[in-house]
Amino acid sequence: MGLRDAANAEMKRSWRRMSALLRRPKSVCAGALFALAVVAVAGGQPPRGLLQVAMAVAAAALVDLALRRLRGLRLGLPDGALVTGAIVGLILSADSPLWLAPAVAAISIASKHGIRVRHRHIFNPAAVGLLLAAASGASESWWGDLAGLSLAYVAVLVAFMYAVLWRARKFATFFAYVASFLAVCFAAGAMHSALGADAFRNPILNATLFAAGFMASDPPTSPSRLPMQVAYGAGAGGLAAALYLWLSGLAYPFVALLAANATYAAVRLRRRVLQSARREET
Repeated sequence: MGLRDAANAEMKRSWRRMSALLRRPKSVCAGALFALAVVAVAGGQPPRGLLQVAMAVAAAALVDLALRRLRGLRLGLPDGALVTGAIVGLILSADSPLWLAPAVAAISIASKHGIRVRHRHIFNPAAVGLLLAAASGASESWWGDLAGLSLAYVAVLVAFMYAVLWRARKFATFFAYVASFLAVCFAAGAMHSALGADAFRNPILNATLFAAGFMASDPPTSPSRLPMQVAYGAGAGGLAAALYLWLSGLAYPFVALLAANATYAAVRLRRRVLQSARREET
């Protein structure tokens, strides 16, 4: 009887640990992204995309674990790497060479471990890797945002984003980003800009939702306090719209997001310096 009770207690502890793990924002985001990939393929996107996502996720996880080991950190579920790999796989064109997505995912995770301030990474890893890929001429189709499917699939995209934003508590960031982006594009459209009007149609609309819901809301590289969420989201969305109208192409969300990441990191660092100075004065 004692052995049975001990076994039951251990099973309960294991279940609680697993439940806590699955409730983490990164785990929820990874699950939502994998589900998006399945829905996209079921809706008619190339099945090869699933292989691309799987390879990118595997490469990101392996590189993350290897770099954690080299840095002497405790190993655990690399849920952040799973998210990064999935985003890379869902944005790069599904007909890209099979080596490309794993390579971009590996570079993304390397940037996470290599570009740090006070033991904390400051840039969204997927944005770093995808920007470098775009600069080198890689094809990015954003097939995972379901823009290539019928309009009804927007509801599916929004449902998955809701789960992620609810768990991460980043609704303010999302709405500020989307509102700012669309407001700038609406103003441009009112001045007879074709690009401004196109922002309210696919593929730009779904790409904006995807960037706001799955990338701008990244907990480690974005603020958690409500006023800063609004400022961060509005700044990133407004800059993304300006770059979209100026440069077109598909790299504008990455540039805007990295600029917002850097600004937030600078604000956070300045606050810590001021707090340290006040403590020394007292």
